Amino acid sequence: MPQSFKVIDRYYLIWAFFVPITSVLIMPSVQGTTPGYLMCFLSLAIALSFGGGERTRYLRILLTSLFIWVLLFTLTQLADLTYGYRPDLETMLLVNPFDHTFVMRSTLFTQSLYVMAVVLYGTYLYMYYDDAWDRIIVAAGVLFALYGLYECVYYLLMGKPGDFLSNRQFGDTQGKGKIPEGWITGSAFQTMSVGGISMQRLKALTGEPSMYALSMFPFWVYIRTVQRSRWPALILGVSLLMSTSTTALVGYLCYLAIRMRTTRINLLKVILVVLVLAGLMAVFNQQIAQMWDDLIVNKLSGSSASGQERSAGFMAALTFWLNAPLATKLVGIGFGYIRSTDMFSTLLVNNGVLGLVLFSWLLLYPAFKLDWVPKGIALRQCCVATFVMMMVSVPEFSYLAPWTFIALAYCRLYHLRGAPSNDHQSP
Repeated sequence: MPQSFKVIDRYYLIWAFFVPITSVLIMPSVQGTTPGYLMCFLSLAIALSFGGGERTRYLRILLTSLFIWVLLFTLTQLADLTYGYRPDLETMLLVNPFDHTFVMRSTLFTQSLYVMAVVLYGTYLYMYYDDAWDRIIVAAGVLFALYGLYECVYYLLMGKPGDFLSNRQFGDTQGKGKIPEGWITGSAFQTMSVGGISMQRLKALTGEPSMYALSMFPFWVYIRTVQRSRWPALILGVSLLMSTSTTALVGYLCYLAIRMRTTRINLLKVILVVLVLAGLMAVFNQQIAQMWDDLIVNKLSGSSASGQERSAGFMAALTFWLNAPLATKLVGIGFGYIRSTDMFSTLLVNNGVLGLVLFSWLLLYPAFKLDWVPKGIALRQCCVATFVMMMVSVPEFSYLAPWTFIALAYCRLYHLRGAPSNDHQSP
């Protein structure tokens, strides 16, 4: 292996452990200065200095991404100017409600910095991934889950939050904050009651349990395939259960739907599982019924505060889009303007039908093209689960962790097409 590629590998060895972290800032006064994001921008210099013969292809991908961003930027702003369109944005959840401009809104540029970080991260993995990196990915996911489990155990024993690392805070843009002076924490502390015992919902160093599920569910899927030991997948699985997030349930349903495509149903095992579940329901019927109401029924029906917020955010964005001019329906009002409670309505308003189609194509294309061997199936499950989780419940396009597996899916496709391998990459 050339010395240059050793630098590439060592850089990711460090980077991987910071990728899932979103609630810790290097500079607390500057949003976006998480270690993972800062390393995204530094990776450009690493790739250009030590990327060897792959630098040209690396730059070609970045320039293509820049072209797409400029195209969408131009189309949305021209649509805003052409019609003299001045809509009432106050009905929706804005990224920055204190900015009263419409054309060339400041959040278009600040949110685009997060897009740049994602592109740099995904391109780095796509270009330089090696099978040996799987051990790093497994270790990073397990360590992150262990921190979340530590938080839950600490709260159970001490009765107070145990997170001693999170320092990120946001301005209370929606007027919901409970922290003095209009600030809300960047890692929400939430509890649940199980059999009369108060327990913390696991979120580790992410914003909240649903964001933890979005970040770590793909890790669980991938680890089940690439790791021989069952312990890493078990730790990730328990942590996802402790999040009690319906987002994780959505991901699991996608995982099962794809697995059924290649799995023969063993009738005896199905009967045994049904009998075990029936026994558990008979013993813990009251607790299960309460959890079902709290986690599923109330959220889907809109009875809970979370369910009502999701429903209101979705309807406000959809109503806005339906009443917009045709050009705005097609290309949106501008990336980063609003942040609804789901990616579907967020994209529909910000980037219109065009942006929604492009984003869907980006995440789902590998699902149609990957092979049907275990690793290909796992990456397919990661792509589909990530897409559905984002669309229905978590509009977090900038979380780096799930993009890990989107990038690996494209990397696998590249090699399946017979791309020339080198001594750093393997098919």
